[in-house]
Amino acid sequence: MVLCDVVSLFTSIPTTLALEVTKNRLEADPTISERTNMSVDNIMNLLEFVLNNKYFVVDGTFYKQIFGCPLGSSVSAISANLVMEHVEERALNTAPHPPK
Repeated sequence: MVLCDVVSLFTSIPTTLALEVTKNRLEADPTISERTNMSVDNIMNLLEFVLNNKYFVVDGTFYKQIFGCPLGSSVSAISANLVMEHVEERALNTAPHPPK
């Protein structure tokens, strides 16, 4: 058994990778039109806006987070899970001796 822990998971996920993985998953989902009237492009535009506009306040001072998925955003957990699943699948598919 292998156990891995990612330090600072949300802030370690590149937003470009999160967007790419999410778009691929949405485009591969044959039931997306049954669950929303929004196009994949519209969903991606909204997600890109959320992932690239990350501001927070500490002691009255505003900061802009410059890397990773936004802390405190509900979409960050979903994005991080999708990216980690993508990384795991890629690791397992390219392992010289994959686990059984």
